[in-house]
Amino acid sequence: MLDVLIRNASVIDGTGADAFRGDVGIEGDCIAAVGDVAGPSRVEVDAAGLTAAPGFIDIHTHSDYSLLIDGRGESALFQGVTTHVCGNCGISAFPVGRNGFYFGPFDSARLRSEVAEDWASAEGYFNVLERQGVAINAAFFVGHGAVRHTVMGQSTQSPARHEMEGMKALVDAQMAEGALGLSTGLTYMPGSSAKTDEIIELTAMTAPYGGIYATHMRNYTASIMDALEEAILIGEEAGVPVHASHITPCPPATGSAPRLLERIERAQAEGHDVTAETEFYATGSTSLKSLLPPWALEGGNRIMVERLKEARQRRRMWREIQESGSELGGSTKTVLMQRGLWNKLWLGNCAVNASLTGRTFAEIGRIRNTHPFDAICDVLIDEGGAASFYGEDKAERDIDCLARGKYCGVGSDGLAMANSGPLADEREHPRCYGGMAYLIRTLVRERGALTLGSLVQKLTRFPAERMGFTDRGLVQEGKKADLVLFDPDGMLDLATIQNPCLYSEGVRWLFVNGVAAVEDGKTTGARGGRVLRRGRFS
Repeated sequence: MLDVLIRNASVIDGTGADAFRGDVGIEGDCIAAVGDVAGPSRVEVDAAGLTAAPGFIDIHTHSDYSLLIDGRGESALFQGVTTHVCGNCGISAFPVGRNGFYFGPFDSARLRSEVAEDWASAEGYFNVLERQGVAINAAFFVGHGAVRHTVMGQSTQSPARHEMEGMKALVDAQMAEGALGLSTGLTYMPGSSAKTDEIIELTAMTAPYGGIYATHMRNYTASIMDALEEAILIGEEAGVPVHASHITPCPPATGSAPRLLERIERAQAEGHDVTAETEFYATGSTSLKSLLPPWALEGGNRIMVERLKEARQRRRMWREIQESGSELGGSTKTVLMQRGLWNKLWLGNCAVNASLTGRTFAEIGRIRNTHPFDAICDVLIDEGGAASFYGEDKAERDIDCLARGKYCGVGSDGLAMANSGPLADEREHPRCYGGMAYLIRTLVRERGALTLGSLVQKLTRFPAERMGFTDRGLVQEGKKADLVLFDPDGMLDLATIQNPCLYSEGVRWLFVNGVAAVEDGKTTGARGGRVLRRGRFS
């Protein structure tokens, strides 16, 4: 007897093929039958009017700490997401040493206060997640930023040989314990201080395990093509596949998406395994301190705040931003400051200045009767460096072009959240709650950049194959029963910059490893998710 029988669905199986009318049977944690399915079942779901698809796999997230704090992951469930790929941009919850946790740009006072568990490496972290239970599956890269922070702290120096050997040993240990590969964040401290040779040497440690090099590249603006060349070189020299994270170009490189795709396709033709993903909101988000020149962050938040209090240091920072913009390193959105586009920069997640969240820095400057850059510096002082911001620097034509690329997927760059419980006051980017519903609304219904079938393939088969999840990503007999039933015309994102914590609508049922996480539009509280260790994804 089947555990669940889904009848009368419009099935999009993840291959990119057109939808077909059919049934899907679930037995245990696997899909047992697809097509015209007969026989008894313990639960029968009438899916007339709904689309059945593989559970969406978000290939680029930062849920490392948020899932630890609140394993319900409701913001993901209401988008139809069953798996998060975490540990991106050099930011991971492991390894951990005498310098403590590495939060990178997700340096929230609330996150810091809630992370109470202690572990040293991937296995310890995975065990904590499994003991508490998670509603979605999660797989993890080891972050280069976390590795460097553990050995060298927030140093801008090149590693001494003993430090390099220490970092190599840490990467090897995380891979042995199930990490997907090594990720870098080459615009964030301390990753921005790493030279190419350092990254090649560390990435090579993942090769014997079949690892992947996933990179937040060194530049997404004027030098974006050079940054992509560096990523390809690292993969070639280290002997591993390359995945370029959120490759969407920013000013003055806006419009260069076709060149990026051509270079990736050429690499593939030359025998190099290179892929990418695009983010899909024109507005992005990261840490507010990443708008400063990288040298201003050396030594950590406390020292950075002291620098910001000195008028001479602040003037130097502003002069460098005016001269070089995002070519300094740090956030791509520094170019918006350089161009005086303060109305395209909004204050994000923070504690002391929470009443100003969602206001532009043009407004905050007027409220505080100061220059917008000084307003940024003053907010960072108030918050002890732990604040985020939003910035609009992407073009929809680039997003649409990249989303259609053969070797390019789509990823949210968000976190699994919940608008009740310990994360209720975290006002992160709307992508955390809107994500996949936003994609369906914009790329499919409004702009017609992709068909629903091709978008589903980008959200299921593509990330599953890229990350090596051989038992997921398709509606196919024998695959894991990660399944979403949704109304394609009713998928609606409600989250905005001003009100980012609203759940999406349109998901009616969601199964994670055969366990119902959403039933008839309501979460069940079930925690059927698993930690997906490299090589042991079941």
